[in-house]
Amino acid sequence: MPYQHLTMGSTNRPFRPGQIEASAKFEVPAWPASKRAPWLPVRFGFIGSRAGFDLLRFEAPTFALTPRNARQMIEGGLIDALVIEAAPDDLMQEWGLSFLDWTSAGVEARDLMHRAADAGMPRIAVLRGGGGEATLFAPLATEADHAFVMEDAAQNALRVMGIKAELIAPAMQPALFNGFAAELRTASAPSRFLSLDLARAIEDPSVASVLDGIMPFGPTLCSADLVVRKERVGTLTATLLGASIGTVTSEQLRHLFATSDVLVQVARPDREPGRDIQHALNAVASRCAVAIVGEIDAQDPRRAFAHVFPDPSELRTFLSRFTLDQVSAHSHTRTLWRKVHSSYAADAFALRLARCVDPDIAARPGPRATVVTPTYRPDRLGQVLETFRSQSWGDRELVVVANTDIPAEWNTEHLELVENEQIVFLPRRYGPGAALNLGAARGTGDYVLRMDDDDYYGCHYVEDAMLGARAMGADLVGQHACFYYYLDDDRLVWRPNLFHRPTAYESSNIGNGGHVAGFSHCVRRSLLLEDGYHDHLHGGADVAFLDKLADRGDLVCVRNDGLNAVVGRRSDIRSHTWQTALGADDARYKALSAPLDALLDEDLLMR
Repeated sequence: MPYQHLTMGSTNRPFRPGQIEASAKFEVPAWPASKRAPWLPVRFGFIGSRAGFDLLRFEAPTFALTPRNARQMIEGGLIDALVIEAAPDDLMQEWGLSFLDWTSAGVEARDLMHRAADAGMPRIAVLRGGGGEATLFAPLATEADHAFVMEDAAQNALRVMGIKAELIAPAMQPALFNGFAAELRTASAPSRFLSLDLARAIEDPSVASVLDGIMPFGPTLCSADLVVRKERVGTLTATLLGASIGTVTSEQLRHLFATSDVLVQVARPDREPGRDIQHALNAVASRCAVAIVGEIDAQDPRRAFAHVFPDPSELRTFLSRFTLDQVSAHSHTRTLWRKVHSSYAADAFALRLARCVDPDIAARPGPRATVVTPTYRPDRLGQVLETFRSQSWGDRELVVVANTDIPAEWNTEHLELVENEQIVFLPRRYGPGAALNLGAARGTGDYVLRMDDDDYYGCHYVEDAMLGARAMGADLVGQHACFYYYLDDDRLVWRPNLFHRPTAYESSNIGNGGHVAGFSHCVRRSLLLEDGYHDHLHGGADVAFLDKLADRGDLVCVRNDGLNAVVGRRSDIRSHTWQTALGADDARYKALSAPLDALLDEDLLMR
């Protein structure tokens, strides 16, 4: 991957991020411009870290305060609440203090608090430190109107001092971008395994020994929190030195998480796990699994999703299996990604802060999904209903568009629709493009998902599309057709070259490998109503639609991995809309040992 084989050079200065970028000749790819708008009506004035700012700004209008603009923002009524995060780094780098230690606050910072109080504005303290740092941020918690902590130990320590603080889930995740790598213009091999323990490997030979033991798997080793000087790096073993990349910035780390498979952490009983928990949650939210060597506390949130190995040899076995079975590995990390996005969502964190201003603010509903199935086969209606009803995403509706000139043919035993299910009829001369447009017009969802009647979808298909759409505010979500099931001879095959990590890109890049298969299209409904599919195309309607999006250029697209959906193929290719389907014996297709049910059911696949 781009960071490896870094030449240390002869400098005696610390390995600053700029040096790393220059030595590695790597720049973090630019993210597509998200269309996602903040949903909360409360306006925050924020002081704290970049991570804290990113956490809030996509959930609520959030303004970074400086000594120059703070007075105007407060007295002008431009913000509704003041949020101060107890963090050692200052986003704007203009306050000249560490907000972790409020006793060091200067006149300008204390004046800010007084002005907010005079304006009747809630003052909110977000305290990210652990129990050992409670004495540092206790003065800030005392002066604030509302204090939030992310660890039991910190809450207990403040309680002993007579200070009340609310407990929230630790290191709530900013949903935007997490789980999606920015598309690279040039090819680069991903880092399979990542460790952030470079600094600790230098300090503790036992940590170095653990990491040295997994070197055959090719991990990338870096420090995200500390500057590592050249003379200290020189104390590493030769194998670790070959993998070390120095100190990475938060943007570089975000990219590493989104392109790595496993984050390896070494648990140490003498270290509070706050930063480790935050890194682990960020990693899993970016579809990077977490493996921990050593013992962690029963209250540690990582127990809900991380693999804990008391013995390093067990870690080696796990990494070996992870390397050998790419499909199961990606299915596993996606399950964890879904869980973390549900349990540690940034919108829940922002809502807690917003309710300090207005207790009656309602939680944000997820996007509503309109599932549209174009079909001309009455005998497939039962399978369509079964697939739709098995979906895990709650807020959904189904519109079956029957391409027929004889509606009476559809009076089948399966035509017992329930709430949020409807069937509409479309003359046979119209193609699937017209059917999708009709379904979008009849539906009420935020997004329209296509689910073909002759393909196979897992129960989390709609949920994963909706999570991706919500995270990026995407206009289009989809995936490559990676898996094919040949019904006549019960064969399941796949195309490894199309099995990519989830990626975000602009629609101008659709022609440059950004194509997503029509059977998986999930499109913003407003976009379909404005500029939908071609009505009269019976073949290639999805490709023609993508060409439209490519011409617009700046729309946000998300390509998920190939899991959750399987293309069905029959020997009579004339019954398929896309009639140039390749055979299962094509050189690009590989046999898959897992049965179809297991591929669509993550629990079965990972057994």
